[in-house]
Amino acid sequence: MTPQQWPLCSYLELGALPTAVPCARLHARHLLWEWGLNGLAADTELLVSELVTNAVKATAERQQAAVLLRLSSDSARVLIEVWDADPQPPAPKELGHDGTPDSQEEGGRGLFLVAVLSARWDWYPTQEPAGKVVWCEMEAAGSARQALLRRLRDCLRNL
Repeated sequence: MTPQQWPLCSYLELGALPTAVPCARLHARHLLWEWGLNGLAADTELLVSELVTNAVKATAERQQAAVLLRLSSDSARVLIEVWDADPQPPAPKELGHDGTPDSQEEGGRGLFLVAVLSARWDWYPTQEPAGKVVWCEMEAAGSARQALLRRLRDCLRNL
């Protein structure tokens, strides 16, 4: 992804501490307001929160000091990228027969939310520093919400 594709960009290094999550959310909210993308702010905050939470857990287990958050935009889309020190791929939890994570299990809903609310998501390994980046892309015009509604309708049909 080239800088020409994403002319607006913000980079934030956060300590691998639980307090990183609310800081990342606040940063995302203010940044999207500044970029004139208030319509994407709530979903972006939620996904930033989920990805940073996962990154903090993965990085703290490896006794690393920081996680990295980069937010980029072309004024219609927002790209969320979060680096952590664990080179292993993200591991979404198995979905139940209704197509959703088990509500009785603790955790496991973060990557499900990322998959449902974002237009697309993926990850890639990094060499220097060693670890990985998990990323997702949000689109304006409610496409993420439409995808969520379609997914929920599909789940309800299967009940």
